[in-house]
Amino acid sequence: MVTSITHLKPNNLSLAHSKLRLIAVSPTVSVQTALDLMYKNKITSLPIFSHNNTTIVSIVNLFDILIYLVADSRSVVQKDQRKLNEPIENVLGLDSDRESYRVYQCDCQDELLETLKLFASGIHRVLVVDYSDKNDNPWLLSQTDVIRHISGHLDCIADLVSVDSTVESLGFLKNKPMVTVPLTQSALDVYRLMAKKDLGGLPIVDSEGRLQGDLCLEDLPGANLEMIEQLVLPCGDYVKKMAGHQVITPTATPDTSLKDILATMAKEDTHRVWIVDSKKTLKLIGVVTMSDIINLLCKKHH
Repeated sequence: MVTSITHLKPNNLSLAHSKLRLIAVSPTVSVQTALDLMYKNKITSLPIFSHNNTTIVSIVNLFDILIYLVADSRSVVQKDQRKLNEPIENVLGLDSDRESYRVYQCDCQDELLETLKLFASGIHRVLVVDYSDKNDNPWLLSQTDVIRHISGHLDCIADLVSVDSTVESLGFLKNKPMVTVPLTQSALDVYRLMAKKDLGGLPIVDSEGRLQGDLCLEDLPGANLEMIEQLVLPCGDYVKKMAGHQVITPTATPDTSLKDILATMAKEDTHRVWIVDSKKTLKLIGVVTMSDIINLLCKKHH
């Protein structure tokens, strides 16, 4: 009998054993040092130790650093060398409600249900630890890890939902106001709006409400910030320039199955799929996120 995703343990996931050794830093290292480390290791999140020991107490990501560096910029993006020399803990500021300022933990022997509930509420990653082995290295479990596992093992959610159910029948399009941005809005302003609204991505639409692309946290410039000056571009141009090729935005229609949504997320490495009325007209009507799907899987346990 197949074990439900809610009863699996972190180490049961297909990607668990391919996780890289956790990289973390002291809160006193400079912002520039943190960026260099993230760039060298191709990571976008960096756990931060306590001042007193190697206990991980917070985590900072590229988005936090970007917003910190450009917080005082109005019309042009400026890399402030003084800020780059400041300790990474300064990036955290005083907003204790931001997810990246808190570390959620789970034991590698715990069933995933409680972690899935966190993911359903919008949390994107948890620290997996082995409390029975002090020498064991913790690792980060993300929403993406869970969705990729489900996509490759659809039977693990068979007791929770039919993977052939459609976006519309599952209620993903109900009562979800859409925040959109025009093609002409600067990428920097879009990122600021994302921070204000606590969103991981925003759709770019034309004057008729037709989807023209999207700007997501995954599109952030590399940690070396060589492309940060491009943030002054209109978001439509910025996305094309950063990608270096024709951008295909992940879309689906109301009659798309959950199975196909999961496959798109796994294949395209995206946290969201935009829902349009048809692939021909591209009129934006909604979005399905990883959090939405995981929330659906947790409903039987509320």
